[in-house]
Amino acid sequence: MKKTVTIAKALIFTFSIGVAPFSLVYSQNTRISESSAENLPKIVNTSELGTFYSDFTDYNTSSRGLETDLRKWLGCQSNDTFKIVKTWEDDLGVKKTMYQHFYKSIKVQDDIIVIHEKDGKVVYVNGEFVRNIDIPVVVAPLSQDELKNTIAAVSKTSSEKITLSPAESVISKTNTQTGLKINSSTMVSASSMIATVFSKTYYIDNTTKQVVNEMSLIHNADTPSLSTTYYKGNQNMTVDSYNGSYRLKDNTRKVWTLDGTNLGSAGGYGLDAQGYVLPASGPVEYTSSTANFTATSTKAPVEIHWAIQKANDFYSTVLNRNSFDGNGTAIANYYNVDFSIFNQPGQANPTPAGYGANATAITFGTSTGGQVHFMAYGNGNLPSSPGAFNPFAGIDVGGHEYSHLVVATNGTGGLNYQGESGAINESFADILGTSIEFYAAPSQANWTIGEGLCNFAPGYLRSMAAPKTGPAVLSSQQPDTYNGTYWQSTAAGAADNGGVHTNSGVGNKWFYLLSVGGAGTNDNGTAYNVTGLTIQKAEKIAFKTLTGGYLTANATYLNLYNASKQAAIALYGTGSNELQQVENAWCAVGLGNCASLLAVHEITKSDAQNITVYPNPVKNGLFTINNNSKYEATFEIYDVSGKLVRGLEKLNKENNKITINGFQKGVYIIKISFNGTAISKKIVVE
Repeated sequence: MKKTVTIAKALIFTFSIGVAPFSLVYSQNTRISESSAENLPKIVNTSELGTFYSDFTDYNTSSRGLETDLRKWLGCQSNDTFKIVKTWEDDLGVKKTMYQHFYKSIKVQDDIIVIHEKDGKVVYVNGEFVRNIDIPVVVAPLSQDELKNTIAAVSKTSSEKITLSPAESVISKTNTQTGLKINSSTMVSASSMIATVFSKTYYIDNTTKQVVNEMSLIHNADTPSLSTTYYKGNQNMTVDSYNGSYRLKDNTRKVWTLDGTNLGSAGGYGLDAQGYVLPASGPVEYTSSTANFTATSTKAPVEIHWAIQKANDFYSTVLNRNSFDGNGTAIANYYNVDFSIFNQPGQANPTPAGYGANATAITFGTSTGGQVHFMAYGNGNLPSSPGAFNPFAGIDVGGHEYSHLVVATNGTGGLNYQGESGAINESFADILGTSIEFYAAPSQANWTIGEGLCNFAPGYLRSMAAPKTGPAVLSSQQPDTYNGTYWQSTAAGAADNGGVHTNSGVGNKWFYLLSVGGAGTNDNGTAYNVTGLTIQKAEKIAFKTLTGGYLTANATYLNLYNASKQAAIALYGTGSNELQQVENAWCAVGLGNCASLLAVHEITKSDAQNITVYPNPVKNGLFTINNNSKYEATFEIYDVSGKLVRGLEKLNKENNKITINGFQKGVYIIKISFNGTAISKKIVVE
């Protein structure tokens, strides 16, 4: 029995988790202990959007004690309140409690706080929290007509072709070129599945009715996403006997591969009884008279079908996850898609008709708040360059797209497809997609993405081992060092959603080194040496990092660095070699500690003078780092033996007050990194 629904919006990146009833934990009248909050560890902020972390390992803090002092510790005002929205325990016995931040009883979008506790003691806290909000609030969201008119104007799409999700009034956060912007906004996701296909979450100011931010909810493997099929020969797979023939459907795994030639034509879409997203006109099957699909015309869809079956098996058997979302949700694949349907009127460089050099994972929500998912793959046809590309049906491509859906359903709101969080999203898709390839075809697996998809040098789209070697003709070179060569601007409105397909190279190189090891010198001049853990251990650390509650929607690489260390500790312990290699691999890509200061080099005297440290000697455990450079910077502190004694933290411009209570008397070295280089400053603590 087919159940038709109205597809309203893609909800991949909207924060829409909760439990009923909500439990109000704090109010503005909550009594705060004036003394205990001051003894809690420092909050380390990592971005303008309020992302932060705090390590409680060396503190004996109960979860109840932290709850009592949470508002004071965070620096809340009277209008800041919190609600518990989710509590769970992971497979290692670590309890996670997630709180949502409200300002004047309106949800602050993406502002969540996760407390991790073991045996009743807090071990780590992370999340997002914007302090000192001071704006007028509009409680009621804009009307459906107002929203459609605004979105129709910016998307250049007729309002009658736009379907909206339920709207919500929120406090929105946007990291613009000029800094953080806070607005009282209506959050809504809008989509069009007729003629022109798009799916975005919009934040529209409730007073001006102007769009203040928008996020795409269609995940492309690359833009222009030139991924071509490479065949893996004959593979064991599951098909379905149907109406006297066979079709590419696996009823157990809930995977169905269909002909997408007319995807996007008028008529809309719906869900069948099993949860597959199907055109209103019905599915178009690939069929065979026998169970063995051997025809040339079905090789590409067969490979897609096999790839998604193997992705499903990988998550089930290796990572104990039932389908991409953990709930056994069905997935439909469409091959031979004309990607010009994803164009929006007026966009720069629209995709020409017949262009199929792309692969996309798509999540749409329904008007009732549910979610539906499907994936689309191109045939490699590029009218302007015939023969340049092959079908986009490789296992790493399929695994990449499937893993985008895993990221979106990671339990803490996914990773916003913008800036650094978008690059991390792309990197996780590459990391897990490559892990699926090594799982499914270990004898043929490799560390390039999309090999065989393009018929020009170097023959692949990305390299996890050597990110800088991507094809120059596609401008696909990636950085292998944070803020290093090829790093792109991460501000909202910058190219490629803030460099999501480019800056992912940093995370990719980290995972490669963590898996197989390597030695060298990065763009900062830092020498590194990493002992590989095997891809099997590395993928478990990566997956725990993604799904362990350590990452929020606007996570930065600094958050990812700290989250992966927490994941390694949870899996292997604080003194483990696994933790050390996680740190070594991050140091190799420009973040954290290489367990040695030998690689820190001095830059020109004039540059070094832009950053000063005083007073020196340090008395009473307090000193100032003055960052008078034009660059963002980070710092960490080592003792004279090279041991890291203060983890990586962000420096603001100008004066930064640093407290080091508890440091023993002696000489320490501060490593300050900025603009792809580093300087060291000696201080004496008295």
